[in-house]
Amino acid sequence: MKKLASLYFEGNLSPSGERRLYRFITAEKEHEELFRRWEQEWKTEHVPSSEEIALLNRLRDKMRKSDYVQRIRSLRIRLTAAAAAIVVLLSTFTALYMSRQTTENQLFTVESPLGASSQISLPDGTQVWLNAGSALSYDSGFNRSSRDVTLRGEAYFEVTRNTSLPFRVMAQACTFTVLGTKFNISAYDGEPDVLAALMEGSLRFESSAGSDTMSPGDLITYNCATRQASRERADVDQFRAWIDGAIRYDAITLPALLRRLAREYDVEIELCTTAFDDKTFRVSFTNAEHIETVLKALSEILPISVERQGSHYCVGRRTDNK
Repeated sequence: MKKLASLYFEGNLSPSGERRLYRFITAEKEHEELFRRWEQEWKTEHVPSSEEIALLNRLRDKMRKSDYVQRIRSLRIRLTAAAAAIVVLLSTFTALYMSRQTTENQLFTVESPLGASSQISLPDGTQVWLNAGSALSYDSGFNRSSRDVTLRGEAYFEVTRNTSLPFRVMAQACTFTVLGTKFNISAYDGEPDVLAALMEGSLRFESSAGSDTMSPGDLITYNCATRQASRERADVDQFRAWIDGAIRYDAITLPALLRRLAREYDVEIELCTTAFDDKTFRVSFTNAEHIETVLKALSEILPISVERQGSHYCVGRRTDNK
């Protein structure tokens, strides 16, 4: 079975072999752990040639366009245990296909495309949920010389504790250091703020604004423009609700909400009014399968109108008394 895993990491495993490997991994928890060990051994020993990297990139592009990825998108993040295992395999493929050789090590990047979220397991056992349009990078020295990752987008972490090797997340101009904890970080390109919500444990925040130590229930907001940070108490579980397919915020502006919806449903949403830019409201949707359902519900609690043209939506201010 290890030979099948090696062929899988190299991108040379046949479809029937993939099915055999998948059945093996999902049959026992120990098999999944064994598969992760084989993966780490392969990453350590294998230094791909330029031809192999080109081949892996072509396979990556092909996989992104495949019906399989479309099925993952349609499932969104309400995954069964079996589907979660499939996403782990998909994430492994993505990491390998996006690896690039440097003079000293390799950089691995796992991406979750627009309209889909995924769960991955890092080499140290840390569990990471990537939200739509997000990417997580780490090098081949992870869990040996360091446990540093770089985040672009949003992710929820459940970090395996290791006091001798702190876990660090670099996101925009911020660094978050932990030993073992549960937290959510949102740091999308183009968003005005980096948000960090701590559910369990302790989290050290550092930026040009200074440093701070977070406690469970703390929310830190770092403004990328002013480079200022603030800390407040909040219902932090709302910031990980997306893992369960829910949308829940105690206070969010309409522009911020629509940007999130556009990423998570992979559609274009244009806000055709500035009337709601500075107003916050409370929103809670559970098991919202379709963007149409969400926008219709929003139009019932806010004076907005929604016009659709294909996958493009225009949200404006409603002028009637509906």
